[in-house]
Amino acid sequence: MARYQVFIPHDESQRLDDMQPAVPLARVGLSDIIGGSSAQLSVGPEGKNGVIISWTTAGDTITGYHPDEQTWIPAAPSDEMPAGRYHVGIWNAKKPMPKELQRPKMHRGQLLVLGDGWEWLMPNIASLDKVMVLSESGEWVFESCEEYKEIEAESQRWLEILQTLSEGDILNWSDAFGFVVSVLKMNYRLTDEVVSHLKLFNQTDILKSLIAICEVPAYVR
Repeated sequence: MARYQVFIPHDESQRLDDMQPAVPLARVGLSDIIGGSSAQLSVGPEGKNGVIISWTTAGDTITGYHPDEQTWIPAAPSDEMPAGRYHVGIWNAKKPMPKELQRPKMHRGQLLVLGDGWEWLMPNIASLDKVMVLSESGEWVFESCEEYKEIEAESQRWLEILQTLSEGDILNWSDAFGFVVSVLKMNYRLTDEVVSHLKLFNQTDILKSLIAICEVPAYVR
């Protein structure tokens, strides 16, 4: 059975029988998990018609809407997108595991045991691949890939926060959590609802993740 599925209700502006998974996923803000997906027309939560999108592997091919055996979680609002625009369905008997959620390309990092008891590979931002370009002096130098520049800048910001954090200072846990989850998603096909359902992070998990991501020097920890 697919470890989790996404149900997207019918949009009157789009013919369901013409839709590939990329179309509805992008429409609800999940374009980062399109790879390897397949779609089927189905009834879903609240009795609505729509598409169920799943990611199956060998020996793990059962899909569809089976409410007695699944927990369906409505989407939270995000980036001006409304709540309930999709539902995430998780099998009660088989929760998602890291090995089934790995992306084809896994970034180097540190294995961390998170709240579900499994090891997850948390990317180290300093270890992200760089490209060779010619400098103005004609020398070959490494340069950050365009797709990583934003996450590298955010990692540097968090490194500076951790280095200047004093006893008694209060960390912005919501911001820290959001950053950590965005980095974990670089290695795993996750939605926020799956992260929440698995209860992957407590305060200790967030801190150890920040340390692994930002490569915080030992004397600062």
